[in-house]
Amino acid sequence: MVLNRDGRRFLDVCLSAALDQEVDGGHEVLLVDNGSGDGSAEHVRQHHQRVRVVEAERNLGFAAGNNLGIREARGELVVLLNNDTRVRPGWLQALVEAAGADPRAGAVTSKLLFAERAGVIQNAGSLLLSDGSGADRGTGEPDRGQYDGREEVFAFCGAAALLRREALADVGVFDEDYFMYYEDTDLSWRLRLRGWKVVYEPRAVVDHWHAASSGRDSGFMRFHADRNRLFTVLKNAPPSFVGRSFASLGRRAVASSAPSGRRPREGSRARVLASFAAHLPAMLARRARIRARRTAADADVLRWVYPRERWDARS
Repeated sequence: MVLNRDGRRFLDVCLSAALDQEVDGGHEVLLVDNGSGDGSAEHVRQHHQRVRVVEAERNLGFAAGNNLGIREARGELVVLLNNDTRVRPGWLQALVEAAGADPRAGAVTSKLLFAERAGVIQNAGSLLLSDGSGADRGTGEPDRGQYDGREEVFAFCGAAALLRREALADVGVFDEDYFMYYEDTDLSWRLRLRGWKVVYEPRAVVDHWHAASSGRDSGFMRFHADRNRLFTVLKNAPPSFVGRSFASLGRRAVASSAPSGRRPREGSRARVLASFAAHLPAMLARRARIRARRTAADADVLRWVYPRERWDARS
């Protein structure tokens, strides 16, 4: 399932590679067009007739757009794929085999490489840092085989991952209030609290034009990432972690403040806090439901936490 918003320039490469995949039992390719204005849907209907097109009337964002695709998809295994990707041969079969090897694998995540930086890792599974931030494991490292073993990770990367429908029925789909960013970390945390695993499959290799749709470090990206990180911690973490995380994030925000030259960032923080406050009653209600249904101990989930200081100190 490919989610697309004004990404016509990527679609021929993305869809051709997805259609060329071979997998036991066959597969369908579904395009969810998220209110594009560049003729993406019509282009796909004309040039990729094996692709089933579902059109949203407006831009639903990553979370709701993918939820629409999950509802429309027919398989028990649903695979998410960004439009700014090119999957390599054997990618889909590798994901399916990893899911088949462990019935408690609620999600299987791919090895993502920067398309514009040959042989450099973008994501080999996602981390949860000790301050509640998410991070791309291995990002910026040359791919020398250091992540070539199938293993559990804390979270999947929503740019290219398999989700088990049984697991989604258990924990729910993406939180649509996120719009985009951190919804994959949130869903991974919810999976883990219900005893599901997140597995990294190194043979499922994807070239990714990272952040091609939203733009790296754009104000739009920063707002949603900063706000949704708070949502994710509040909804899922035990009280002690929530307190430490919010305090740490507050200290980092103060430390990064600068005189007049950084006022746009300060304005973004005000927007984040205002939006967080507006959503607080709904997020607290979701927290109550999530925490009441957990079957895994918090200690078992938080053993995946990676120290923020170690992350910041990496070369």
